[in-house]
Amino acid sequence: MSDRDASGYRQGASFWQRRLGRRRFLQYMAVGAGTAGLALACREERAPTPSTPVGEARPPARGQGGTIVFRDVGDPASFDYYKTWAYRTMQHMALVYPRLLKFKVGPDVGPTDYDIVPDLAAAMPEQPDATTYIFKLRPARWENKPPLNGRALTAEDVVKNWDRFKAEHPNRAVLVSDVDRVEATAPDTVRFVLSRPLGAFLSHIGHHGMFYIMPYELFGTGQLEKDMWSAGPFIFRGYDVGVESRFEFNPNYFIEGLPRASRVIIRYVPDHQTALSLYRTRQLDSTLYGAAGLPSAKDVPELRRDLPNATYTPSPLHFDFLLKMDLRDPVFRDKRVRQAISMAINRDNLGQISGEGFWILEYGALTRWYFDPKKNEFPNARYYQYNPQEARALLRAAGVERAGPYDLLAARFWWAEQIEWAQYVQEQLRAVGIETRIKEMPFAEFYSATVVGPRWTGGFAMAPHITVADPNETYTILWSPGSPRIHSPGLEDLMRQDTELLEAMERQRREVDPNRRREAVRQVVNIIADRMYGIPTAVPMVYHIHQDNVAMNWINSYGMEYAFEAWRRE
Repeated sequence: MSDRDASGYRQGASFWQRRLGRRRFLQYMAVGAGTAGLALACREERAPTPSTPVGEARPPARGQGGTIVFRDVGDPASFDYYKTWAYRTMQHMALVYPRLLKFKVGPDVGPTDYDIVPDLAAAMPEQPDATTYIFKLRPARWENKPPLNGRALTAEDVVKNWDRFKAEHPNRAVLVSDVDRVEATAPDTVRFVLSRPLGAFLSHIGHHGMFYIMPYELFGTGQLEKDMWSAGPFIFRGYDVGVESRFEFNPNYFIEGLPRASRVIIRYVPDHQTALSLYRTRQLDSTLYGAAGLPSAKDVPELRRDLPNATYTPSPLHFDFLLKMDLRDPVFRDKRVRQAISMAINRDNLGQISGEGFWILEYGALTRWYFDPKKNEFPNARYYQYNPQEARALLRAAGVERAGPYDLLAARFWWAEQIEWAQYVQEQLRAVGIETRIKEMPFAEFYSATVVGPRWTGGFAMAPHITVADPNETYTILWSPGSPRIHSPGLEDLMRQDTELLEAMERQRREVDPNRRREAVRQVVNIIADRMYGIPTAVPMVYHIHQDNVAMNWINSYGMEYAFEAWRRE
């Protein structure tokens, strides 16, 4: 059995310094001080798994690595993420369309590291100054299918895709206000010129939901919603509604030797227990992205019994799972009330409902940017600590002895026990004098009202929003005045008045030195912990699984990077 201990996210520094030796320990600490760097150490020491299974000397040649069957919980709404911006759409697109940059995979890369490496770009961009990025493109061709007929993919494709991106992408705000122009300076060269430095620029360009290169001839025709034309690792070969989608390796893919698998199938299995049975009988080879129905810690013991040699990789279900309030309510506009609500929640017990849990920050559980509130790694982390006595004292100081009843909006979708999480929060709030009524909503209604924008009125909502690769995505999309996706009703007004927080968010945005930017982000985390405009809670630990005859370095990405190098012994 190959496994990684979930507790590796929280190991102590002295243990890992003894285990790794001083030089390697200091390298990890330099990458990300504290927990984030040590998480890298844990990954380095896990049992050998992914690239080469026992009995295989080396990976197969391109397209000779068998068929890998992945499981998702449902169909994509379309194949064009401008029309249906959702992970299922992008998960399919990622197998077919390239990005300039992508996330790194490898045996030393953790599920939420999100390091950036070249994809269609031949190398990381040249940077003659702080606002210019010059990308050289690899020689690439579109699939030999009308109307593209195998034409070369050039810098013009990138420019025209940028034009569509800045007009239509729902999260375009993270880039368009800072990118002055995108130019094709040669058939194989693209220059991005920014109006001001943006520390997260490369992360944003490489994000798994941000900037795919699609055939511009088909923009506006509606065809991209129903079909795909490949310039990426796989060619789309068919889709059966409610059953599966099929992909075959692209012999003309621009990275030598990839993809290794001959075929990839994404099979749609909505029912969780049915999916577990299909893993046990080896009819499914691998899980996908974290929100796509990964097994929980409760599922793993029985799976280990039946599949003792499979690979099990734990990861926090990487979301910004917030307890949100309608901040137009005068009670919730007093930050002492919001701080009290946060201190009323026992995050450890919340996670245990799903077997294992992980405390999150406002942007989730990003390894490189994780400041552990449980260990008080920033001053205002005290408001994360479970302290019902202090919570009641804060409420009294705010003149609130009892409040409610309020609606508490919830839905059962991202993991099985979501409603049980809401029930536990209800009990904890009641214990400090705040009454709630759980209102379980159909997913589509809940998603529209609480996830894509603040379209709900009164009380609370427990909802995630996006899977980010960099904190700036969260701050720009969910916390900035003027954003259509700002996370809570009434937050716009409060943020416009909070110059300290706005200035801190802007400092981290403009800082290009990685170490200084990390400290700038820590300052934002600390201010948000004081304000608690939205209360970060916890997320379950979920487990990626792949069978023992599959070689794969998985990361928690719907960009499918791990599928490009994966292969299966038939």
